[in-house]
Order: sequence, then structure tokens, then C-alpha cells
Amino acid sequence: GAREVNPKATVHVLWTNSWFDPPKETEAAQALMVQGADVLTYHLGSPAVARAAEAAGKWVIAYHSDMRSVAPQRQLAAVTHHWGGYYTAVAESVLEGKWKHMGVWGGLKSGMVKLEFVSPAVPAALRERVADKQAAIMSGRFHPFGAPVVDAAGETRLPLGIVPSWLSDDELLKMNYFVQGVSGALPTR
Repeated sequence: GAREVNPKATVHVLWTNSWFDPPKETEAAQALMVQGADVLTYHLGSPAVARAAEAAGKWVIAYHSDMRSVAPQRQLAAVTHHWGGYYTAVAESVLEGKWKHMGVWGGLKSGMVKLEFVSPAVPAALRERVADKQAAIMSGRFHPFGAPVVDAAGETRLPLGIVPSWLSDDELLKMNYFVQGVSGALPTR
């Protein structure tokens, strides 16, 4: 997505190896900003990254929930999660004795994931492109991990012409490489 807006964009990944460690999250955000990051995002359990971005005057794309309360001037958008309907359905199926364990990959189409609170700082034409891309994902016309998938070393992991032409959920779970334009070190176990 970033390269559709800026073909030279790069994504730098740092791991905290923790779900909730605000000091470590702040340290990671600051390290990325020192490296020149102008937009931050995260997959963590606290608002530390959003708070650090706001303090430094950098942009942030919030994750899990709206972080305008801690980054009122610098939040570009928020990827939000809405599990309420799913949990209600699970509880009902448990009560009916019909529940079966399964992996759940709810996304935009199911409403479990949404892109919300897009900042007025995002140009109208870009907001429209984002809305169009969301509609394409929801209709199945576009897949974020669609062919070709090329890793950071330049190796084609999914060539054009393969059916299906996107990585499956199972392949995504086993993904142990970054795609082109993404740098960082994968954690070792």
C-alpha cells in the first residue's frame, strides 16, 4: 500500500517481543524516528507509539483502536477491531452446544477490521483511493498478498499466473520473510 502512494517508500520493522511494554514501545518508536521514519504504526497493546509520534510531530496509523486521545494532531487513521459480533455468535453457539474450534480470519468484509478516523490531513484524492482499495478488498477484486509476491531479497515467492493468485491464510501464518520494501530482522525463537 505504501508503495502505491510512494514507489520509493520503505517499511522498517522493529520487534519489542512483548505485547505490553510501554517503555520498550516508546524506545522502538524513537529508534525508528531517528532512522528517519515519518509515519509509525504498531501491533502492540498500549498507546505508547501514538504518544511518541504526537510528541515528535510524526504521523501515526493507530492499531486496534482510535488513538486521537493521545495523538490528536498526528493520527492519520486507525485500524480498528470489532470482535463483538463474533464473540456473541461464539457464546450463542456454545450455549446451543454447537461451537467448534476454528481459526478466524475476520477482515474488512466481515466488519471485524475497519480503517476509520482518517485525518483531514490526508488529501481527498488519497482518501478516495483508499476507499476504492477497501471496496476492492471487500469484493475480492484485490488481495493485499496477491501475485506477484517478491521477498526483500528479490526472490519471487508467488509468481503471476498461479491460481489462486494470492497467499492463503496458512501461507501467511508460515510467512518467515519480509516482502520487497520491508527491512528488519525476524525474531528468532
